Amino acid sequence: MTIILTTLLILLCLVIVLLILIQRTSGGMGSALGGGAADQVLGAGSAAQLTKLTVWGILGFFILAVLLYITYQGQAGEVETLQRTGVVMTPDLNVAPPSPTDIEVPPTASDSVPVAPAPVPVIPGEKAPAEGNKSE
Repeated sequence: MTIILTTLLILLCLVIVLLILIQRTSGGMGSALGGGAADQVLGAGSAAQLTKLTVWGILGFFILAVLLYITYQGQAGEVETLQRTGVVMTPDLNVAPPSPTDIEVPPTASDSVPVAPAPVPVIPGEKAPAEGNKSE
């Protein structure tokens, strides 16, 4: 039911936007952007009919919005009732967290892999120490 009402509401919004866009403007920038296009398509006396359609569309929008609100409130009340009766499982927030002795710590990579020794820093102006038994 809510999917159908929501779809109708979205379609009605699009129709209302189109109705407002094709109505005659009093001039200014609206006429440069296509205002008054309904006169070209529907004839010179279409302004009164477009106004009536816009009013009915907006009335329908408000009615659909209220119906959706009532529907969602009813669904929220059903969920609350189910939670009170225990049908819907909710997380128990009064459970104590696990103690440190219950948590297993996985072995780290440093326990099983040997680490190479750090390189010896070189002081500027001195020769670098020889690596291993290399002869020059």
